[in-house]
Order: sequence, then structure tokens, then C-alpha cells
Amino acid sequence: MADKQDKDILRPLNDSEVDELLQLYLSKYGPLNFHYLLFYNQRKWDRQLEKAGISATDPSFISLRKTFYTHRNGDFRQYGTYVSLHRDVVQSVSFFTWQPNEIELFECLQQTQRIEWRQGALLTNVDPDYCDRIKSLALQRGAPVLHPRQCYGMVLDHQQAVAVQVPELLTDFELRPLVDEDAQAVHSIWPNKGEGSLDYLKALIKFNRTLGACRSDTGELIAWIFQNDFSGLGMLQVLPKAERRGLGGLLAAAMTRLIAKTEKVTVTAWIVSNNFRSEALLRRIGYRQSIMNEWIKLEPAS
Repeated sequence: MADKQDKDILRPLNDSEVDELLQLYLSKYGPLNFHYLLFYNQRKWDRQLEKAGISATDPSFISLRKTFYTHRNGDFRQYGTYVSLHRDVVQSVSFFTWQPNEIELFECLQQTQRIEWRQGALLTNVDPDYCDRIKSLALQRGAPVLHPRQCYGMVLDHQQAVAVQVPELLTDFELRPLVDEDAQAVHSIWPNKGEGSLDYLKALIKFNRTLGACRSDTGELIAWIFQNDFSGLGMLQVLPKAERRGLGGLLAAAMTRLIAKTEKVTVTAWIVSNNFRSEALLRRIGYRQSIMNEWIKLEPAS
């Protein structure tokens, strides 16, 4: 099995090559590009994990480790061709190229044995030009059912994010970073939970920025937000009993400014295209729609 993997059409990129790829995407597309942000955030996580002395094989932190690949017989410096594989609850797959005919990229996707087409992989941030071919390929490779969702990539450039106004916090609530003990409360109502998902949340709490809103009198956690793997906003949740108190907008604004004040990076968020409430919340802060891509969840084969 290992020998077959070693001969796979996908060749893993080493850290210095990923750094080169990051700079190529920054030069070609600028700091608002979601692929650039994916590389940027992973290299940030790599440095954090190394500083903490965490082994690359530690299963508790596998959710913070993406592996980037390119065509074994290609040159990523020419077309930026990459495929990223990542595991949290399921395998996540991201990919792109600027080769005009996308030959390198689709040879990778068609021939690799590394993608779990039949085990319920999630294809993230899929460019609209690729969608029809990707769906056809997934069905050919044994995925029984596809669940595509159109998503907006919302962006706020760094200078605007630094200046975001955070609404005044109501006196009956307090804000604080999440701690390890909060992971279980978040996990208990998280819709994406599965094998390994509690470790995923704990890893995010340990190494990512988070904010929680708690009741001042009891300390009960009633709303939260995470920084995601694009260094943007993710997993915003307000419990039903605390809705319509302005906590969602407050947490999104506070996290936006926190990220911008600690990292010189574009702040982003992905929202499902018919989630008008979240879109309106982000637009009030200053975010604008940048792109619409598909996220395609593959149903596991029985």
C-alpha cells in the first residue's frame, strides 16, 4: 500500500515549496484570494504546532494539518496546480490551477488514489468552472450521492477590519476566549459532529482564536465564534434562548477586529447562499461578496 501511495500521481510538497506556492498565489491573485488564505493559515498552524512540540503524527491534532500536493510530473511554479487533503470529521479536499485547460489538475483528480470518493469526502471551495466535471468524476469514482451547496465567500480587507466598530456589550453578558472545558458544550449541539470531532474542536480552541459570550451571573456559555482554516470567521452560534440580543453581530465584529489586530490578513467568511440572515449580519459589519463557489459533500457508499 505504501509503495502504491509513493507512486501516486499526487506528489507531496515540502514546507519550502508550500511557501513558494503561497507567494505565487499572493503575487497572482492578491491577499483576498481564498486559496492564498488557505496556504497562509496552514503555515501559521504549522509554526504553532512546531513551537508547541506536537508530533506530526499526533492524532489529537490531525485536524490542523493539511498536506499539499501537486502533479508528480508537473511544475507547480508554472500553473500553481495543487490539491490539498485534510482530515477533521471527514476528509476535506481543496484544489485549483491557473492552467488554461486544467489538464494537470484533472489528471491528478482522476488518477490519484488518495481521495476518499466512496468514504464521504468534502470537496471545498470548488470553482464554478470545475463543478460539472467534478460531480461527474465523483459519481464515476463510486460516490453514490452528492450534496452540493453554493456558498458565498465574503471578504473584508485588513484596513477595514482593523477599524470595525464593535457594538457595546450588554451588561448581562461577558466575552472571553473559549477554553478546553467549553469544547463539550459546543460539541453537544454542533451539527457536524462525528468521529474525531471533539478533538477537532479542542484543537481549534487551543491554537485558534475563539470568543464566547457568557451570562454575567452564572457564567453559562450561550454564544461563540471560531476562527476558521482560512483565518476568517466560522462556526458562529447563538443558543435559541439568547437570540435577538445582538450577540451574533457583536461576536462577528469582535472576532473580525481581533483577527485584524493580530494578523495582517484579509478577514473572510463562508456562508451558504440562501443564509440571508448571516449575509446581512456580515454586510452590516462591512463584508462584501467576493466569489460564489460550491462545497460538495459526498455521501459515503454503503
